[in-house]
Amino acid sequence: MFGYLRFFLAFVVMLSHLDVRFYGMNPGVSAVVVFYILAGYVVSHLYHDILPDGKYKLFYFLKDRILRIFPLYLYILFLTILFLLITDFANPHFTLKNTMANLTIIPLNYYMYFDFAVLEDPHWWLIPPAWSLGTELQAYLVLALFFFLKKRYRFFIVGISLCIYILANFSLIESDYYGYRLLVGVLFIFYMGMAFQKQEYKFLLFLYFSLFILYMLNLFFTTFNAIYAKETLLGILVGFPILAFFAKRQYSLPYNALLGSLSYGLFLAHFLAIWIVTYLEWNFSSKIYEVLTILTIAIFLAYTGVISVERYTKRYRMFKK
Repeated sequence: MFGYLRFFLAFVVMLSHLDVRFYGMNPGVSAVVVFYILAGYVVSHLYHDILPDGKYKLFYFLKDRILRIFPLYLYILFLTILFLLITDFANPHFTLKNTMANLTIIPLNYYMYFDFAVLEDPHWWLIPPAWSLGTELQAYLVLALFFFLKKRYRFFIVGISLCIYILANFSLIESDYYGYRLLVGVLFIFYMGMAFQKQEYKFLLFLYFSLFILYMLNLFFTTFNAIYAKETLLGILVGFPILAFFAKRQYSLPYNALLGSLSYGLFLAHFLAIWIVTYLEWNFSSKIYEVLTILTIAIFLAYTGVISVERYTKRYRMFKK
């Protein structure tokens, strides 16, 4: 069932980049937050329930995450660079520093602290949503450390992250950066997924109701309306029950695995699809036609990546207990 959920979330992210809004809120932000929660759950499940025990367990964990993130990402990155070079779309000007940042992913969510001007429009992100992959990769490293820490130390670190997030929601620090993009402010969101897998329910309930109160403040008091505060809080409040529902109901649905594979490709490729449509100057009579066209192109690009890249890398991610 998680394949359906991931595909839907990737579709929502695509909609947000086509300027679709719900009650004035950016749905893509909430979808990314749900991805954060799912990532925490998945890596904890992977480490505790799937990977073989032994002294190389951490190595297997990091290897799996690298093979999950990088091959398809590099494939879509190659297609994007090829498109930009062939078409000269938006007059791209590449630099070594920014190209390496896009290749390694991890620096991408620190754009506010570095001079990463690769392109004027599109911006220096060759795959714009990939900044969240930078956050996710950093989270994997910290969560790997959590596998070896005692509970009280994990709670202390997560508590600091929660405090930073709350300060961002009250606009005491930059809300977009520390409440959405930088790991220090969103680590606790990843940990919510991990804690659910580890059945730390009391801690989760405390977090959940604390954030519910914070959401009410953001909803009814305009003085607390920090950028993306409602979206990130809504993503947590909705995403956690969704995780609990899907995790407890492991139905075998048709095409679940395929949709799960396509979801990551859709997440990566939809901006390239948007740029292709923009370059070709296609006009649409309605927003629905535009969405369907871009979705079709993005799914096609994603599927080519699944059959040409992921089907071969997946075999190296298989483990025997």
